Amino acid sequence: MYKSHLIILSILFLFLIGCSPKYSELVVAKIGDNQLKLGEYEKFYIKNTGSYDIAKNSSRKEREDFLELLVKYRLKLQDAYDKNLLSDPEIIEELKDYRASLASTYLLDKDLVEPSLKKIYNRMKEEIRASHILIRVDQNASPEDTLKAYTKAMELIERINKGEDFGNLAYEYSEDPSAKQNRGDIYYFTTGQLIPQFEDAVYEMKVGEVTQKPIRTSFGYHVVKVTDRGPAKGSVRVRHIMVRFNSSQPDSADSAAAYGRIMAIQESLKLGADFAQLAKKHSEDGGSATNGGDLGFFQRRRWIQSFDEAAFKLKPGEISPIVRTPYGFHIIKCDSIKPVPSYEELKPEIQRTFQSQRYNDAYNAYIENLKKKIGYTFYENVFENFVSLLDSTDTTTDSSWDSSVTEDVRNAIILQVGTRNVDVDYVIKTLSTRPDFRDIYLKKSELLKRVSKIGEIVLLEEASKDLEKQYPEFLNLMKEYQDGVVLYKAEQMEVWDKLSINDSSMREFFNNNREKFMHPDRVNYSEIYVMSDTLAEKIYNELINGANFEELAEKYNEEPELKQNKGAHGFVSVDESELAEIAWEMEIDQISKPIYTQEGGYSIIKVNAKEESREKSFEEAGIELSNAFQEYEQKRLEGEWLERIKQKYPVQKFPDVLEKAFLEPPSK
Repeated sequence: MYKSHLIILSILFLFLIGCSPKYSELVVAKIGDNQLKLGEYEKFYIKNTGSYDIAKNSSRKEREDFLELLVKYRLKLQDAYDKNLLSDPEIIEELKDYRASLASTYLLDKDLVEPSLKKIYNRMKEEIRASHILIRVDQNASPEDTLKAYTKAMELIERINKGEDFGNLAYEYSEDPSAKQNRGDIYYFTTGQLIPQFEDAVYEMKVGEVTQKPIRTSFGYHVVKVTDRGPAKGSVRVRHIMVRFNSSQPDSADSAAAYGRIMAIQESLKLGADFAQLAKKHSEDGGSATNGGDLGFFQRRRWIQSFDEAAFKLKPGEISPIVRTPYGFHIIKCDSIKPVPSYEELKPEIQRTFQSQRYNDAYNAYIENLKKKIGYTFYENVFENFVSLLDSTDTTTDSSWDSSVTEDVRNAIILQVGTRNVDVDYVIKTLSTRPDFRDIYLKKSELLKRVSKIGEIVLLEEASKDLEKQYPEFLNLMKEYQDGVVLYKAEQMEVWDKLSINDSSMREFFNNNREKFMHPDRVNYSEIYVMSDTLAEKIYNELINGANFEELAEKYNEEPELKQNKGAHGFVSVDESELAEIAWEMEIDQISKPIYTQEGGYSIIKVNAKEESREKSFEEAGIELSNAFQEYEQKRLEGEWLERIKQKYPVQKFPDVLEKAFLEPPSK
C-alpha cells in the first residue's frame, strides 16, 4: 500500500513537471491580445544592460521599471504598425538601403570571415615541424628565370622521391643561408609564424610527406618535408640557470670551464638545493637572475632552438639536462604550462592577424567562387564603347561628366550577374553617388577597377538574397531595424510634429515652475596666473601698494584667455572651481596672496562682486527654460498618445513572474 502511494505520487509529480510551462514561456504582460513572455523580456533586459550577470543581480524594482518601459515600447510599436507605415515610400527606401549595406557585410562575416577565423584557430591548436629547400627567384623575375628555378625544384623533388636524403640535399642546394647549419630544418611553427602560402600548403601535408610540386612564395620556390606535427604546447613558464662563455667563439678551454661550473650547479640541484635560490646566486643571465631565473610564459620560437626545444619537452616541475646554446650552458626548470586559450579569448587577436595578412587574398578567392556559383559575365565590348565616349581628364565629381554617353550605350548591358542584368546607366549612377567612387579619373584602367568593384557589389547583393531564410539572426536584425524606423516615424507624427513652442506657453510654464530656474551662489572675480612664485610675490606687493589689478593682469598673465580678458572671469558658480570657492569666502575688492594651484602655478585673485542664490528672470532662464519646456511637452504628448493606445490595447502586467527571470543563462 505504501509503495503504491509512492508510485502514484511520483507519477503525479512527473506529470506536473511535464505540464508546467518553461519559465521563458511565462507571460509577464498582456497588451491587447498579444502576450509579452518572460523569454522575450529577458532578451531585451540583457541587451539593455549588456550582461546576463548584471541582469541576474538586478532588484525587483529595477525589473518592474524595465517592464514598464518595455510595455510602453510595445504599445507604441503596435500603434506604429497600425498606421501602416511600412507602405511609406521613405521607409521602404530606407529599409532597402539598410538591407543592402547590412546584407553584404553579414554574408561576408558568415561565409568568409568567421570560417577563416575558426580555421586559423584550429591551426593554432596544432604545431608542425618541417624542413625546406629554397630555390630563390624574384616575384618579378622573367618567365625564363622563373621556369629555371621551378625546374630545379622539381629535379630535387624527383631525387628525394628516389630516396636521397632531404637534409643532404638541403645542405647542398638550399639558398636559405641557415641550411648550412640546420640542414633545412625550420623547427616547429604554428599559424601566423610563417608566410601564408607556405603555411597553407604545409598544413595540408602529413608527417613524412614531401611536396610533389614546389610551393611558390615571395622568396622563391620551396621543396618541403613535414617531419612532425601534433597538438600545440601553448605557452610554458620556465626558470633557467645560465653559465656564459667568455667569448662569442669559445675555445675548448672556455667551454670546459663553463661546463665545469654548470655541472657543479647541477650537482647542487640533485642534492635538493632550491632552483630559484641557485639561479639568484649563480646564474649569469642578468635579466632573469634576480627573479630566480624566471623567464615568464613564452610560446614556441621565442628563444634559440636548442633552448626552446629543451624547454618544451619538460613537464611542470621537471628539470632539464645541461643544454648548450651559442651563449653558454643552461639548466631549465618548467614551472607551468598554459594551454592554447579558447577561441573567444583569442578571437580579437586572430581577427587582427586575418585582416592584416590574409583578408585580401581570402576575399578575392571568395568572389571568384561566387562568380562561378552564381554566374558572372563582363561585356568588354560594351565597356570599351562606354570608355571611348568619356574625357579621360574629367573625374566622376565633375558635373555632366557622363553627358557624352549616348542613350544606346547607357542601355547596354555591361555586367550579367546570375539573372540580373546591369546596364551602363546603373554603373554611371553608382560612380556618381557612392562616396568611395568620388574624384576618379575617367581613364580606362581606373574605370575598369571601379566597374569590377560594382560587379562585386552586385554579386554580393545577389548572393545575399535569401539571407533571411539562411540565418534567423539576420531576420531578427532586420526586424529590429524595421521596428526602430517605424517607431521613429510614429513618434515624429504623434509627438514631434505636434510639439509647439511659443512665447506665451513658455511664460506660463516658467511662472508655474520658477523654483526650477535658479542662479546658484555666484562670485565675480579676476585672476592673475603666473608660473614663478618669485614673480607672483612681486605682483602681489605691487597690488597692495596700489597698482591697478586689470593693468597687471594684462601685463603678467601667462594664461592667454585671462591675459586677453585682463584677468576677468565674470560671474561664475561658487562650486565651479577651488578658486571660486576661495573667492566666495573673501570680501569684495579684497586681493588674495599668491595661491598655489593644481596646475603647478600661482594665482592672485580679486573679488569684484558676489551674488547669493536667486530665481532667474524669464530672459535669464533662456536655453535652460527652452529645453525644460520642450521635455515637458514631449512627455505630455507621449503620455496622451500612450493613453489613447491603452484604450485600444488594454494592458495587464504580472510582475510576480519577474522573480523567475534570469535563473539560467540565455542559450547561445
